[in-house]
Order: sequence, then structure tokens, then C-alpha cells
Amino acid sequence: MTPSEQLVRAYFAAVNQTHLEAVIALFAPEASLHFPMSEPIIGREAIGRFYATILQFYPERFDDVRRLFFSPEGDVAAEIHFEGVTQTGRRVVFDAVDLFTIRDGRIQKLQIFYDSARVLEMIGTLPNTSS
Repeated sequence: MTPSEQLVRAYFAAVNQTHLEAVIALFAPEASLHFPMSEPIIGREAIGRFYATILQFYPERFDDVRRLFFSPEGDVAAEIHFEGVTQTGRRVVFDAVDLFTIRDGRIQKLQIFYDSARVLEMIGTLPNTSS
């Protein structure tokens, strides 16, 4: 297993186990997180605050890594299947792609892509338009 793969697998293990300190430690101090429908989150401390909120919002969750793709530079794309339940009891299921830019053994940039309109519908902030 390459160092990049080890890092990405450690990230998903920490997220799935709600180990916030371990998640934060994987990011470079000046890292950036790009999450749908929000401005980039810059810096390890801000990223930590973001994850604390997300992990609390989804008390039940699991990111199932389906496939990993590697660039020659050591960056990683992860295809994931997410299943979770929000604090209000709403079930959320979606597929996503996470792009990890890895430098010096840390996550320098993480870009997360998924159908945010569909997720907002599942958590109850958009009307259901699938009828």
C-alpha cells in the first residue's frame, strides 16, 4: 500500500469511527477543504470545526470506499457510497467523489463532490421534486 493510500484509508477510518483528532491530524496546517455549497474552508483548525459539526449532524454514518484512483504525483480520487442518519432521524444515502491533494504526507486539499440538491432534499431543506 502506498503512503497516499494509507493516508486516505486512515482518513475514512477516522471519519467512520468519529475520531475527530485523528481526522484533523491528517490535514496540513494550511490545508483547504472544498465542500458543496460552501466557501473553501482554510486551515487545520477551521477544518476541525467543520468536521466537528458534520460528525455531530450525522450521529450514524458510514463512508464506504468503493474505488480509489491514484495520480503519478500521489494524489487520490475516492469513489464513496455514504449512508447516514441525521440528528433529526432522516436517512441520507448518496454517492460521492473525494479528491485528495497530498503533499509531504498530509492532505493539502480535499474537494468533495456529490449531488447537493438531492442531499438537501433528503435532509428536508428542499421540497421533494421526484413525484
